[in-house]
Amino acid sequence: GVRSHAERTRPFWAFNMIRAMLSLALIFAAIATVHAAAASTAQVTSVVPGLRVGAKPDDPSCPDAGAESHIGCDDPIRGGHPFDLWELARSWTPGFCGSSRRMCGKQECDVSAMIPALTLHGMWPSYATPVDGNAAAENEIDVAAPRRSLREDASVETSGGECFWPQMCTKPVWFPKSSPWTYDPSLLPKGPEYEALAPAWYSDGLGSHEWPKHGTCAAWADGTGTTKGLDQKGYYDAMFALAKAEGTPNALVDAMGGSLPLKELQDLFGGAKRVALGCTPRCELVQVLTCYAQGEGTEASPAGPGERADCPCTGVRDSHYDNSCAEAHACAEVKILSPEQTGCGGGGPKPGPGPPHKCTGDVQCCPGVKGPACSTDSDCSGEAGCDHCAHSGYCTDQPRPNRD
Repeated sequence: GVRSHAERTRPFWAFNMIRAMLSLALIFAAIATVHAAAASTAQVTSVVPGLRVGAKPDDPSCPDAGAESHIGCDDPIRGGHPFDLWELARSWTPGFCGSSRRMCGKQECDVSAMIPALTLHGMWPSYATPVDGNAAAENEIDVAAPRRSLREDASVETSGGECFWPQMCTKPVWFPKSSPWTYDPSLLPKGPEYEALAPAWYSDGLGSHEWPKHGTCAAWADGTGTTKGLDQKGYYDAMFALAKAEGTPNALVDAMGGSLPLKELQDLFGGAKRVALGCTPRCELVQVLTCYAQGEGTEASPAGPGERADCPCTGVRDSHYDNSCAEAHACAEVKILSPEQTGCGGGGPKPGPGPPHKCTGDVQCCPGVKGPACSTDSDCSGEAGCDHCAHSGYCTDQPRPNRD
């Protein structure tokens, strides 16, 4: 006979149930796979935001190293923002002299007198964490032009409202009437030892810029101006003593005329977190910057540079001026110029564009190796493995950092 409707549809119903269950199982498996992949990606990007999965920056704690421009503010301490960090900036003199033809006119860059050592640029009050520059502006504190930025149009607005160091400070209440407030070179320490530590200060008058811009802020130890900071002589004494104590590593002098791997150079100063290294676009060392805690302004902890400290990522290690050597694989090797290689007053030729490529096959950009020379991103767009044109003037495989 003829089967009932129920009997006719039961096999199809069972089949459909099985198919639905299989479909649900596949859906759940797919969801689990997506979540697992997202979790894996999060584990990478939570440590190094903005880098593609598997990319390894030179310093994972500061993926924006050498990529940013920053600004300072005039007299923000009086507005309630005392500083808490010192930066000691020293020049590798041949690198500084060779960075531009116009530098050769400076007395310190005379090839017969040039000192192949780290010599004093300045000692700068700074902020471990940037302060609110907009609030400073509301308090009628002037926002100054960039101290160390390559951009001439920088402002508090373009920096996200952040002020990274104090400068051009007014005289605090405690400052003694007997101590000169305007620049007085007679207060610099005397003797050939100090002249060798800071030739630019004695032969080229660098102090007439450094004291008004940075030294005046060293006089402040709190936001009221009542706690004793450093007067002009105290500032010079502390700065020269610190530069003398740090000295120049023998390995840096031994490398003169050649080059050092970036990591090896950083390790001479305690590692990537402890130093910022400034380079020319040709990866020639120009400046070494180290960081120190500010004293509390008490008898037990007087104002001035204290213990050596990590240099903060934001404001120092991410600064293109301070740490351009470390910008996303821009300089796998850093050249250490000799006086003869500067081009000041003759001598040997300057070194070439850098180490040869070591990428495999036709790849032009890979981790730790500079790509082809470039001036714009379009120069790198057709090169295998290259992402964009770095500040160094060479293509790099690293994507632009996420600056959200």
